Amino acid sequence: MSVRIRSTLAAVALLSASSAFAFNLGDAANAVSGMAGGGTSQVATTPQTSGLLGALTGQLGVNQEQAVGGTGALLGLAKNKLSGGDYSQLLQQVPGLDKLSGSSALGGLGDLGGASKSLLGNVGSMGDVNKAFGAMGMDQSMTGKFASVLLDYFGKQGVSSNLLGSLGSLWGVGG
Repeated sequence: MSVRIRSTLAAVALLSASSAFAFNLGDAANAVSGMAGGGTSQVATTPQTSGLLGALTGQLGVNQEQAVGGTGALLGLAKNKLSGGDYSQLLQQVPGLDKLSGSSALGGLGDLGGASKSLLGNVGSMGDVNKAFGAMGMDQSMTGKFASVLLDYFGKQGVSSNLLGSLGSLWGVGG
């Protein structure tokens, strides 16, 4: 059995055993397909990031590239607008999250066009986030839905309520 298959199986076992990862078999299959060679294999490097992407695809019905791109846009805004200490705290609480933020998410976007990729490289406002979502085939209403799933997930990972509040304010949703 190859190392890649063993690590994929170990990640699935870890995800299914943890109460913080509440997703069904379809979501687990999506996470495995991403780890085993799908479009997000370059960014799904930790159980936390795989769980987050699984939550987004399962709860919102988006594909893996949209989950990575939407998360990248919102995290890019957080990286550019939060204090360095707050953003560092977020990265410490959710290992691997840095691989999903802003231009770091570009490697997992597969065949999305250059326009959506270039939008992720410089997210400075919610208007930029909305443009990135539009370029990925999602409407503006999805930004709030993504933000809510991210905040819920981050809370389950132990992110402080103060930081969740700051993110909620930045993203225009309750924290």
